[in-house]
Amino acid sequence: MLDDQGRFEYLGNTPSPDVPIYKLIFFSIIANSLFFYFLSSKLTPLLKSYVISTIHAIICVFCVINFFARYSVNLKQINRVIGGGVYGTGDEIMAYCICFSLGYFIYDLLLMLFYKSVRTTTALVHHIVVLLAFYSGILNGVCHPCHFYLLFEELSTIPLNLKALFHDRPRLDSIFGYLFILSFLGSRLIYGSIICGYALCAVPDFFLMAWNVNDLTSISAAV
Repeated sequence: MLDDQGRFEYLGNTPSPDVPIYKLIFFSIIANSLFFYFLSSKLTPLLKSYVISTIHAIICVFCVINFFARYSVNLKQINRVIGGGVYGTGDEIMAYCICFSLGYFIYDLLLMLFYKSVRTTTALVHHIVVLLAFYSGILNGVCHPCHFYLLFEELSTIPLNLKALFHDRPRLDSIFGYLFILSFLGSRLIYGSIICGYALCAVPDFFLMAWNVNDLTSISAAV
Protein backbone atom coordinates (compact mmCIF):
# COMPACT_ATOMS: atom_id res chain seq x y z
CA MET A 1 0.00 0.00 0.00
CA LEU A 2 2.82 2.37 0.84
CA ASP A 3 4.51 1.63 -2.49
CA ASP A 4 1.21 2.18 -4.32
CA GLN A 5 0.73 5.53 -2.61
CA GLY A 6 4.33 6.45 -3.35
CA ARG A 7 3.88 5.58 -7.03
CA PHE A 8 0.68 7.62 -7.21
CA GLU A 9 2.53 10.70 -5.93
CA TYR A 10 4.74 10.79 -9.02
CA LEU A 11 2.93 8.58 -11.59
CA GLY A 12 -0.73 9.40 -10.94
CA ASN A 13 -3.38 6.90 -12.03
CA THR A 14 -4.13 7.57 -15.68
CA PRO A 15 -4.46 6.45 -18.39
CA SER A 16 -6.89 3.84 -17.11
CA PRO A 17 -6.40 0.20 -18.20
CA ASP A 18 -9.95 0.44 -19.56
CA VAL A 19 -8.87 2.86 -22.31
CA PRO A 20 -8.78 0.83 -25.57
CA ILE A 21 -5.44 2.29 -26.66
CA TYR A 22 -4.76 0.02 -29.62
CA LYS A 23 -8.34 0.17 -30.92
CA LEU A 24 -8.25 3.98 -30.81
CA ILE A 25 -4.91 4.10 -32.62
CA PHE A 26 -6.14 1.64 -35.26
CA PHE A 27 -9.36 3.62 -35.77
CA SER A 28 -7.32 6.81 -36.24
CA ILE A 29 -5.07 5.14 -38.82
CA ILE A 30 -8.08 3.87 -40.79
CA ALA A 31 -9.96 7.19 -40.57
CA ASN A 32 -6.97 9.22 -41.78
CA SER A 33 -6.22 6.71 -44.55
CA LEU A 34 -9.81 6.70 -45.80
CA PHE A 35 -9.92 10.48 -45.76
CA PHE A 36 -6.73 10.56 -47.84
CA TYR A 37 -8.20 8.04 -50.28
CA PHE A 38 -11.48 9.92 -50.77
CA LEU A 39 -9.92 13.35 -51.26
CA SER A 40 -10.09 14.63 -54.82
CA SER A 41 -7.78 12.81 -57.23
CA LYS A 42 -6.91 16.23 -58.65
CA LEU A 43 -4.80 16.82 -55.56
CA THR A 44 -1.29 15.39 -55.45
CA PRO A 45 -0.38 13.07 -52.53
CA LEU A 46 1.63 15.93 -51.03
CA LEU A 47 -1.31 18.35 -51.11
CA LYS A 48 -3.60 15.68 -49.69
CA SER A 49 -1.15 15.18 -46.84
CA TYR A 50 -1.25 18.93 -46.13
CA VAL A 51 -5.06 18.85 -45.91
CA ILE A 52 -5.12 15.95 -43.45
CA SER A 53 -2.23 17.41 -41.47
CA THR A 54 -4.20 20.65 -41.11
CA ILE A 55 -7.28 18.80 -39.84
CA HIS A 56 -5.13 16.87 -37.34
CA ALA A 57 -3.58 20.13 -36.14
CA ILE A 58 -6.98 21.81 -35.72
CA ILE A 59 -8.32 18.87 -33.69
CA CYS A 60 -5.21 18.84 -31.45
CA VAL A 61 -5.35 22.58 -30.81
CA PHE A 62 -9.09 22.39 -30.07
CA CYS A 63 -8.57 19.50 -27.60
CA VAL A 64 -5.91 21.39 -25.65
CA ILE A 65 -7.87 24.67 -25.60
CA ASN A 66 -10.98 22.76 -24.50
CA PHE A 67 -8.99 21.15 -21.70
CA PHE A 68 -7.65 24.49 -20.46
CA ALA A 69 -11.16 25.97 -20.59
CA ARG A 70 -12.93 23.12 -18.77
CA TYR A 71 -10.41 21.72 -16.29
CA SER A 72 -7.83 22.89 -13.79
CA VAL A 73 -4.17 22.73 -14.78
CA ASN A 74 -1.36 22.29 -12.28
CA LEU A 75 2.03 22.28 -13.97
CA LYS A 76 3.80 22.09 -10.60
CA GLN A 77 2.20 18.78 -9.61
CA ILE A 78 4.62 16.03 -10.57
CA ASN A 79 2.04 13.34 -11.30
CA ARG A 80 0.15 15.75 -13.58
CA VAL A 81 3.16 16.76 -15.66
CA ILE A 82 5.79 14.02 -15.67
CA GLY A 83 3.43 11.29 -14.46
CA GLY A 84 0.35 10.04 -16.25
CA GLY A 85 -2.15 12.43 -14.71
CA VAL A 86 -4.81 12.10 -12.01
CA TYR A 87 -8.23 10.60 -12.62
CA GLY A 88 -11.08 13.01 -11.89
CA THR A 89 -9.16 16.15 -12.87
CA GLY A 90 -9.85 15.79 -16.58
CA ASP A 91 -6.44 14.23 -17.22
CA GLU A 92 -8.19 10.98 -18.15
CA ILE A 93 -9.37 12.41 -21.49
CA MET A 94 -5.80 13.11 -22.63
CA ALA A 95 -5.29 9.48 -23.65
CA TYR A 96 -7.93 9.75 -26.38
CA CYS A 97 -6.26 12.73 -28.05
CA ILE A 98 -2.82 11.13 -27.75
CA CYS A 99 -4.14 7.92 -29.37
CA PHE A 100 -5.68 9.95 -32.19
CA SER A 101 -2.32 11.65 -32.79
CA LEU A 102 -0.46 8.34 -32.62
CA GLY A 103 -2.74 6.98 -35.32
CA TYR A 104 -2.21 10.09 -37.43
CA PHE A 105 1.59 9.92 -37.19
CA ILE A 106 1.58 6.20 -38.06
CA TYR A 107 -0.65 6.92 -41.07
CA ASP A 108 1.59 9.80 -42.16
CA LEU A 109 4.73 7.71 -41.71
CA LEU A 110 3.24 4.98 -43.93
CA LEU A 111 2.28 7.67 -46.43
CA MET A 112 5.88 8.85 -46.61
CA LEU A 113 7.05 5.30 -47.22
CA PHE A 114 4.57 4.84 -50.10
CA TYR A 115 4.96 8.27 -51.72
CA LYS A 116 8.43 9.67 -52.32
CA SER A 117 6.97 13.15 -52.98
CA VAL A 118 5.74 13.31 -49.38
CA ARG A 119 8.92 11.92 -47.83
CA THR A 120 11.72 14.00 -46.31
CA THR A 121 14.45 12.85 -43.94
CA THR A 122 13.51 15.52 -41.40
CA ALA A 123 9.84 14.48 -41.41
CA LEU A 124 10.73 10.79 -41.08
CA VAL A 125 12.98 11.41 -38.07
CA HIS A 126 10.42 13.76 -36.49
CA HIS A 127 7.60 11.21 -36.84
CA ILE A 128 9.67 8.32 -35.46
CA VAL A 129 10.78 10.36 -32.43
CA VAL A 130 7.23 11.56 -31.72
CA LEU A 131 5.81 8.06 -32.12
CA LEU A 132 8.34 6.54 -29.72
CA ALA A 133 7.78 9.30 -27.15
CA PHE A 134 3.97 9.21 -27.34
CA TYR A 135 3.77 5.42 -27.30
CA SER A 136 6.17 5.08 -24.37
CA GLY A 137 4.34 7.84 -22.52
CA ILE A 138 0.85 6.38 -22.89
CA LEU A 139 2.04 2.82 -22.23
CA ASN A 140 4.02 3.63 -19.07
CA GLY A 141 2.06 6.66 -17.84
CA VAL A 142 5.16 8.86 -18.02
CA CYS A 143 5.20 12.42 -19.46
CA HIS A 144 1.68 11.72 -20.72
CA PRO A 145 0.13 15.11 -19.78
CA CYS A 146 3.22 16.95 -21.03
CA HIS A 147 2.84 15.31 -24.45
CA PHE A 148 -0.83 16.30 -24.51
CA TYR A 149 -0.11 19.94 -23.65
CA LEU A 150 2.57 20.10 -26.35
CA LEU A 151 -0.01 19.17 -29.00
CA PHE A 152 -0.97 22.84 -28.89
CA GLU A 153 2.28 23.48 -30.77
CA GLU A 154 0.43 22.13 -33.81
CA LEU A 155 -1.11 25.61 -34.03
CA SER A 156 1.79 26.72 -36.23
CA THR A 157 1.23 23.75 -38.54
CA ILE A 158 -2.11 25.18 -39.67
CA PRO A 159 -0.84 28.38 -41.39
CA LEU A 160 2.26 26.53 -42.63
CA ASN A 161 0.09 23.99 -44.47
CA LEU A 162 -2.31 26.65 -45.72
CA LYS A 163 0.65 28.62 -47.06
CA ALA A 164 1.70 25.54 -49.05
CA LEU A 165 -1.84 24.88 -50.26
CA PHE A 166 -2.32 28.46 -51.46
CA HIS A 167 1.22 29.13 -52.67
CA ASP A 168 -0.13 30.18 -56.07
CA ARG A 169 -2.16 33.03 -54.53
CA PRO A 170 0.38 35.70 -53.48
CA ARG A 171 -1.88 37.57 -51.06
CA LEU A 172 -2.95 34.46 -49.14
CA ASP A 173 0.57 33.07 -49.29
CA SER A 174 1.85 36.25 -47.64
CA ILE A 175 -0.88 36.30 -44.97
CA PHE A 176 -0.33 32.67 -44.00
CA GLY A 177 3.41 33.29 -43.96
CA TYR A 178 3.04 36.03 -41.34
CA LEU A 179 0.54 33.93 -39.37
CA PHE A 180 3.01 31.05 -39.35
CA ILE A 181 5.77 33.24 -37.91
CA LEU A 182 3.48 34.59 -35.18
CA SER A 183 2.01 31.20 -34.30
CA PHE A 184 5.44 29.55 -34.31
CA LEU A 185 6.80 32.15 -31.89
CA GLY A 186 3.75 31.90 -29.65
CA SER A 187 3.00 28.18 -29.65
CA ARG A 188 6.42 26.61 -30.02
CA LEU A 189 9.02 29.03 -28.71
CA ILE A 190 7.03 30.62 -25.87
CA TYR A 191 4.25 28.19 -24.91
CA GLY A 192 6.30 25.06 -25.68
CA SER A 193 9.26 26.39 -23.67
CA ILE A 194 7.01 27.06 -20.68
CA ILE A 195 5.58 23.51 -20.71
CA CYS A 196 9.04 21.96 -21.15
CA GLY A 197 10.42 24.22 -18.43
CA TYR A 198 7.89 22.98 -15.88
CA ALA A 199 8.49 19.40 -16.97
CA LEU A 200 12.27 19.71 -16.61
CA CYS A 201 11.89 21.27 -13.16
CA ALA A 202 9.83 18.25 -12.07
CA VAL A 203 12.27 15.65 -13.40
CA PRO A 204 14.67 15.54 -10.37
CA ASP A 205 11.81 14.97 -7.90
CA PHE A 206 10.23 12.40 -10.23
CA PHE A 207 13.50 10.44 -10.43
CA LEU A 208 13.99 10.60 -6.65
CA MET A 209 10.46 9.42 -5.86
CA ALA A 210 10.69 6.62 -8.42
CA TRP A 211 14.10 5.58 -7.09
CA ASN A 212 12.75 5.41 -3.54
CA VAL A 213 10.27 2.70 -4.56
CA ASN A 214 12.74 1.03 -6.93
CA ASP A 215 10.68 1.90 -10.01
CA LEU A 216 13.38 1.64 -12.64
CA THR A 217 10.82 1.17 -15.42
CA SER A 218 9.39 4.66 -14.95
CA ILE A 219 12.87 6.16 -14.71
CA SER A 220 13.87 4.48 -18.00
CA ALA A 221 10.66 5.62 -19.69
CA ALA A 222 11.21 9.22 -18.60
CA VAL A 223 14.76 9.19 -19.91
